[in-house]
Amino acid sequence: MLKSKNKLKDYTNRIAWMYWKQKISQKDIAKKFKINTVQVHRILNEAEKNGSVKVFVEGSFDVCSRYEEEIKKKYNLKHIEVVPSESLHGQQTTANTLDPDPLSIAYAGANTILNKIDKEKCRNFGWSTGSTNTRIANILPQINEKVSFVDTTGSLRNDLSFNPLLGLNTLSRKTNGKCYHLGAPYIFPTLKEKNKFFNLKFVKDILKKEEECQYIILGIGSMKGGTSLYNRVKNHPYLIDKKFFNQIKKDGALAESSGNFFDKNGKHFFYDEIVRKNFDLIKKKKTIAIAGGTDKAFAIKSVLLNGCLYGLITDEEAAKIILS
Repeated sequence: MLKSKNKLKDYTNRIAWMYWKQKISQKDIAKKFKINTVQVHRILNEAEKNGSVKVFVEGSFDVCSRYEEEIKKKYNLKHIEVVPSESLHGQQTTANTLDPDPLSIAYAGANTILNKIDKEKCRNFGWSTGSTNTRIANILPQINEKVSFVDTTGSLRNDLSFNPLLGLNTLSRKTNGKCYHLGAPYIFPTLKEKNKFFNLKFVKDILKKEEECQYIILGIGSMKGGTSLYNRVKNHPYLIDKKFFNQIKKDGALAESSGNFFDKNGKHFFYDEIVRKNFDLIKKKKTIAIAGGTDKAFAIKSVLLNGCLYGLITDEEAAKIILS
């Protein structure tokens, strides 16, 4: 039981997050922390007064700050955020059978982008397809600045219809900048067709646009589940056929991120037929990966072992496994 006032203050940000962002009632919060609702109400008022509650909840979260320091040091990261995992809505997804990423990391991702825009005056972001990034796009408020987003991953289905998880459609309505999308299939039937496509002028122009990006925002998927690629192959095989997918797993892939694959030791590999984000660019730019949940923890760890990331936004359940 949290009797001490100082002990309760340590949990101010966590309680604020649970109430305003995870929509947990004051009564349920009081029950979880074994305090009364009056105390919860006072803590929430204090959070507003001290400025930690704005559009998003600012600051680290008690034990999460320890995970942040350990992960940052172990994997030489420049940016790290670990958010609470507890949520009644933690397993909601953007669409059926897609990523079970915790909703809390999408809020943290949106908050990070806003900070980069406001504090660092960042005006160009690399983007990637996926349900977490789509959630971030939905959460972001109207951005009254000329901020551009560029997605160079393949995401068209084999019937040439658009993947519903682009997120760029939403971003284009929220920014005074421009959103660029490659408009390529996830995988080409032949290398000849792929090479012909990449020689088109508009494709070269989009690839140049990504060179101007200061940050790249990436999702991470697990080849064992917990990723839109895995689940879409399993339930709706319109991006890549199961035979090709099984070969990738057989080759040792544990994680996938924008068409790039990683084994358990962090070794990077790719397939020429797949339209992927330029890996040299991922290493060169300030690339922040956003992914969480126990299903993705080992996949996140494999990308961290590669050393290509500038930063990571994840949740405490994944952090525990990453550090184990």
